Amino acid sequence: MGGIGIVNNPRSRRNRSDPRIAGRLRALLGDDGEVIDASTPAELARAVARFRAAEIDVLGVNGGDGTAHVVLTAFARAYGAAPLPRLLPLRGGSMNTVAHGHHIRGRPERILREVLVRRRAGHPLRTVERDLLAISADDGPPMYGFIFGTGAVVAFLEAYYATGRTSPATAAALVVRAIGSAIAGGPFAEALVQRQRLRVVTDGDEWPDVEYLALVAGTTPDIGFGFKAFARCAEQPGSFHAIGLTAGLLPLALSLPRIRRGAPWRRALAQDEVARELVAEGDGIRFTVDGDLYAAQARVRVATGPGIAIVVP
Repeated sequence: MGGIGIVNNPRSRRNRSDPRIAGRLRALLGDDGEVIDASTPAELARAVARFRAAEIDVLGVNGGDGTAHVVLTAFARAYGAAPLPRLLPLRGGSMNTVAHGHHIRGRPERILREVLVRRRAGHPLRTVERDLLAISADDGPPMYGFIFGTGAVVAFLEAYYATGRTSPATAAALVVRAIGSAIAGGPFAEALVQRQRLRVVTDGDEWPDVEYLALVAGTTPDIGFGFKAFARCAEQPGSFHAIGLTAGLLPLALSLPRIRRGAPWRRALAQDEVARELVAEGDGIRFTVDGDLYAAQARVRVATGPGIAIVVP
């Protein structure tokens, strides 16, 4: 038993541009596992059941961060307290922050080939241990991922998706536009700074009663584009790095070089804590999990979820 199970999302950006990727992955994989297409909840449920019955030890995801979040949610709910298989992100989407943050580069075929070479030679796979976030909206069932965000993060993603051209180049151009708009006091920056008053509690301790530019949390250092916002994510086992941005967009933009290298957050910019649980309460909270957008009426709970090992080729 065991092997590599790959969930392939035919609707991801890279797969839409090159639909033959899944076939090439199947050819590479051979008898070492299986590739299953899943673009609907029913197809994903069948993939989870099949891979769990096969007792796969590596779960490959050929999609981006959003695909991985949906796949991990389905697997975490199905596995319950049982250990999850190791995760192999194959960079098949428009956002590949988790893969990028762990220095996983190249096309899906190249990533899989490197893993297979080690596996077939009998060498242990290199992995990095992480925890998932478990995010619940209004006491609903938890969703699982690596990065949570509200406020300006959601506004940025909405602007990004509205372009209709989801790609790293588009996202990078929006970051540059946001910085320029913040410096000039332009309308794009104003659209990103719609603050929200939230009651925030981490591990029983209440945060300052202020309006937040954004509330973010992560269990992987990289929040995107190499910015190591969550540098403290591995400081304590079973915890995550939570940050409440309180400064304006201009001071934040001017601090981007510090954030990129993972320097400690200044109190003038943000409240930050290492926590096992974060509860945010407010009137209509829009939030993201790994790039996918959601909404809660009044309450979002973020907690440490199950551990998972990320395969690093």
